[in-house]
Amino acid sequence: MISSLIILICLMNLIIVINISTFSKIINLYDFPDKKLKFHKKKIPLIGGSIIIFNVLFLILIELIFKIKIFVFFQSLSEILSFVLILLSFFILGFYDDKNKLKPFYKFFFSILISILYIFTNNNILVTSFSLSIYEHKIFLETFSILFTIFCILVLVNSLNFFDGINGQLLIFFLFVFSYLLLKTNNHEFYIFIIVIILFCLFLNLRSKMFMGDNGVYVLSVILITSVIYENNVYKNFTYADEIFFLLLLPGIDLIRLTFFRLIKKKNPFYGDRNHIHHLMIKKYSLLITNILLFLLSVFPIFLYNVFELNFYSIFLTFFVIYVLVINNLSND
Repeated sequence: MISSLIILICLMNLIIVINISTFSKIINLYDFPDKKLKFHKKKIPLIGGSIIIFNVLFLILIELIFKIKIFVFFQSLSEILSFVLILLSFFILGFYDDKNKLKPFYKFFFSILISILYIFTNNNILVTSFSLSIYEHKIFLETFSILFTIFCILVLVNSLNFFDGINGQLLIFFLFVFSYLLLKTNNHEFYIFIIVIILFCLFLNLRSKMFMGDNGVYVLSVILITSVIYENNVYKNFTYADEIFFLLLLPGIDLIRLTFFRLIKKKNPFYGDRNHIHHLMIKKYSLLITNILLFLLSVFPIFLYNVFELNFYSIFLTFFVIYVLVINNLSND
């Protein structure tokens, strides 16, 4: 039944690809070039979130009607409804921002509210404890659990939003992370569906038929943060939080660099510029080479973690030095 459903999802997305112009007109959300931060030649549909939401809601409907276990994380209907509520809330926030350009303060404020809503409608999403390889005792957050969980959601959503800037980049990163989770856990069906959906989005994105937009980044970020927290909280598939840290290190460290330098220059850290690592690379290399380099940088920390089993400090220091050297080389060209 699962294999038949995968084929159905492929056919459904193939229809979307073939009829992408019609689908885009129905959504009616476009990104227009401004020759300042956006240099594409024509308006591009911002429909990444719409495609993913359409697929996810379809799969949830199939699960509820036919009692097929697809979203294997969730143990009750209330958890599924909580996930749908938060997914739609972040999608609407991103869609509205793409349409009307919300001020950063309002995006940040509503992101916090939605995160709080997720925590209070699903206990399993609350991070109450974690372990680090550099500390022998398990860390129990207790009264700081809610604040820490909100912090994790906000950092992930914003770092991945900052990491979206050239065709293919973000979707390739999501493919890498979800493929890693697929190999890491037994929740295969869920990740296979997500990977298939992302592949269709990647095809459209690389052909400049659509952009993810904030709505798409937010939707995939919610799916990712839900997956990672459930893998840690419920399934105990991460021995140490180090693994999650290294898996998401590149977007996180680029977010920190951008925020730091914008603050030094007395600029609002939430307003865009073209100093992201992908913008610096694309000035020097082709789109293909840039995406390959970004992929290798993304994989490098978790590769060191799994293959060479280096300690936390060695992996972080090695990656940090390489990252600084790359940025310095790109900035000097």
